[in-house]
Amino acid sequence: MKKLLTEWREYLLTEQTSPVKAFMQEYYSNSGTQDGMGFIYWQMSDTCYVKTLAYEDKGNPGGIYFEAIRTLKFETPSSDPEVDCLRKGYASQVMNKIAALADTHGVVMRSTVKPFGPKNVKKGDLMKWYSSVGFVKAGKGIIREPK
Repeated sequence: MKKLLTEWREYLLTEQTSPVKAFMQEYYSNSGTQDGMGFIYWQMSDTCYVKTLAYEDKGNPGGIYFEAIRTLKFETPSSDPEVDCLRKGYASQVMNKIAALADTHGVVMRSTVKPFGPKNVKKGDLMKWYSSVGFVKAGKGIIREPK
């Protein structure tokens, strides 16, 4: 009996995927291209994609830290965002998919509200956007509990 319990414990420790690992596996498999630096590119149309960065949150074990989301024009990945790709709801579509993954796997997401890029969104508007997918203020950052 003791051997069976030991084998079962080893199985659980080696075979079971943590919720964060399961989230990350599905996050990578649901997106398109990866750049080798952790960024994921979600193609939204023939010319537009959304670039995201999420990783295991070392400061919050069992959670995900969501670092960046940005809409860009497909032909010029290193250039500034193009007007024809912005304000089409692409980033919201991707964030809703990521939030649904977090819900499925019971993973907490943390981030900070920090506009970036040459055409910065106002911090208040960005906070409203994050709030629309369930993030709330928490200290100097924001957090989203799974639904």
